[in-house]
Amino acid sequence: MGGLLIGAVIGGLAFAAEDTGSDFGTSGLIKTPNARMAEDSTLRATIAFDEVANLHNLTFQALPKVQATFRYTIFNPRGVEASTDDLRDRSYEVKAQVLGESRLLPQVAVGARDILGTGAWEAEYVAASKRWENFDFTLGIGWGRLGSRASFSNPLRVLGGRFEERPDRLEVSGPQAGTSRGASFFKGEASFFGGVALKIPDTNLTFLAEYESDRYVRETNLGTLKNPSAFNFALSWHPFPSTSLRLSWLRGNTFGLALSSQIEAKRASPRKYSRSNSSVDLDETTGLPEGYNPSSWYDRMLFESERGGVDLRRSDLRKGQKKASLVIENRSYNLTADALNHVMTMSEIYSPRHVTSLDLLIQENGQVGPTINYSLNKGQNVEDGRSELRSRIKILAPRELTKVSNRTDYGYPKLGLGIDLAAKVQLMDPDDPLRKQIFAKLTAKAELSEHVNIFVRYEQDLFNDFTTERNASSALPQVKTLVNNYLVNGASGLEQLYIEDKRSLGSSVHSWVYAGILETMYGGVGGELLFSPYMQRWALGFGLNGVKQRGFERDFQFRDYETISAFVSGFYASPFYDVDFALHVGRYLAGDKGYTFEARRSFDNGFSIGGFFTRTNVSAQEFGEGSFDKGLFFRIPFDGFLPGNTRSSYSTVLRPLERDGGRRLENFGGALWFDRRSFRYDVLDRNISRMVPR
Repeated sequence: MGGLLIGAVIGGLAFAAEDTGSDFGTSGLIKTPNARMAEDSTLRATIAFDEVANLHNLTFQALPKVQATFRYTIFNPRGVEASTDDLRDRSYEVKAQVLGESRLLPQVAVGARDILGTGAWEAEYVAASKRWENFDFTLGIGWGRLGSRASFSNPLRVLGGRFEERPDRLEVSGPQAGTSRGASFFKGEASFFGGVALKIPDTNLTFLAEYESDRYVRETNLGTLKNPSAFNFALSWHPFPSTSLRLSWLRGNTFGLALSSQIEAKRASPRKYSRSNSSVDLDETTGLPEGYNPSSWYDRMLFESERGGVDLRRSDLRKGQKKASLVIENRSYNLTADALNHVMTMSEIYSPRHVTSLDLLIQENGQVGPTINYSLNKGQNVEDGRSELRSRIKILAPRELTKVSNRTDYGYPKLGLGIDLAAKVQLMDPDDPLRKQIFAKLTAKAELSEHVNIFVRYEQDLFNDFTTERNASSALPQVKTLVNNYLVNGASGLEQLYIEDKRSLGSSVHSWVYAGILETMYGGVGGELLFSPYMQRWALGFGLNGVKQRGFERDFQFRDYETISAFVSGFYASPFYDVDFALHVGRYLAGDKGYTFEARRSFDNGFSIGGFFTRTNVSAQEFGEGSFDKGLFFRIPFDGFLPGNTRSSYSTVLRPLERDGGRRLENFGGALWFDRRSFRYDVLDRNISRMVPR
């Protein structure tokens, strides 16, 4: 569910970039790829329309030299009467740069189109691109569909006879699809393709022309096309640096239209200095609310910190001490370093004159984070060099505050209420590529203590076009494929009602236990333990859930199915490109056993994107179409859209298909590691320069 909103979010942002996507989303000309790469971390949404197919693409520059695309294709979208093509296809593409451009040599990239699935777009290619003034020339060699026009013997046959013949794509993908096409890569006959892009001087226009090596054998046999030409021409308009609109003349007989929009996901967010207005009257003399002591440094710090979006929970500063210790919790800042900057700035103003250093003990959602030691400046002239900044701040091991001289009374229990509009989207259903619901989301959170909360979420349906007409059969218990019954019969209903306890059992051990109605389909009890040593990039986790399937009306009724799922997890924060890896091994909701591997690239601005796949002891035939569970994860922060600071975001998991194999509870399992990322040691360490007041 979700995913369509990603394109809308992308369209609302901009950054300077010359690269745009081909109709297939990857960097290219019109229909053919080139050797170009986008800027690192670029996320691009491309929609292309023509007579053969409508292409919906999400392309991510996962690494500086690796580009990945997820694609959904609606073949024969105009309903050509002579055509029998009714395929709705999901596919993946990967392209990697193998040689950078120099004064004499071109840039070279190699790629594979439709690496999983039915193989409807199956192709591999090697492309070379060279710039000369306003021209960008591309010449490539392709296999599969890109090797079907004016083809010749495979030059790779010199490596062995296995490259001479290309196996049938349906034999490679299997009856359930979803499996790798590795057995057919770069095999069979090959063809040349190429083209040119001309940037028209002093305009936002680019002219493109290409020779396409795809003969469209499949579409010709199905009656969609007749004798397609090899030549395509287009004019691309860039009204904004991040957006392009392209009008094409395709295959000698039809027009095509493509819209592409992109953002740079790792773009640093500017620090926002915002201060909320107090909801109570302030004393004109002291500037503080009633009950605050104007002569108390703690009360001054408390009021100004909270106005800036940080809770000051307690402190320890005794007579004669030069170091104060404060327990703080970031409520509003997307980047924890900015919350620390705010507290350090307030400490320069309000801490007693004899205090020369602070220990800031980070606490979030009842769990402890590292301790930040800060040497106060107190108005001295200090250089702003990197080495000087590091000398004033140290990241120490997490610890609890055992002695307390000041404590904030937050008046537990506290109740917070919320109401807003939200949407659920179901993409890529074979009968309808887009089903949706718009609903009013009513939420409540009761904070019983620093560690214990009660969450309630009720959804009131406003518009809904989900159906139960397509009830996917499964050889497994229907642990997820019944979801449309909930979306229809429980269009309005209780989504969540659970109590949780989050706390740290030590500096390296963190826990989360919960019970109640946990998600759309399940209620029950569960918990998670995370062992995450200070300064280490690895962690170990264990999770256990005992759940029962809810009634379709999303009330307090339950169905007969109940199960236990359990996982042992390993996590690793790579020092390269902000990539986190996780491996979960255990028992899934349907009783199948196996592992889930996931990789997420997360940025300090809160943006995160990644992918996962799950393999269990369920065969492809038992699993059904798709062969195994896989998908993409997105988290898009709202901080860049709003004038103030916020930690709110839109998160979604985009799956090609809803199936029952390899499924876990939504948002309850392996979450602690990712939830704690913002105040993890490695993230804080590289953001020291944002912490210290200037």
